[in-house]
Amino acid sequence: MSTLLILLFVGGVLRFLLGIIWFILIVVTLLDLLKSRLPTNTKLLWLIVILLAPVLGSIIYLLVGRNNKF
Repeated sequence: MSTLLILLFVGGVLRFLLGIIWFILIVVTLLDLLKSRLPTNTKLLWLIVILLAPVLGSIIYLLVGRNNKF
């Protein structure tokens, strides 16, 4: 019984930490997008991508969109 409780506790803590990491990733990405010098329509497109697929969209933006200078 105690093993099950430990596993449930560890799972809860892990989900909490992943949630915080997810939140920080989204906030950092959105702040970087708003500060960028990209054209407004490009920013809007990236915003839609980030909001529709938060984690994947944020990672793609940080890897590709951030370095793409128009």
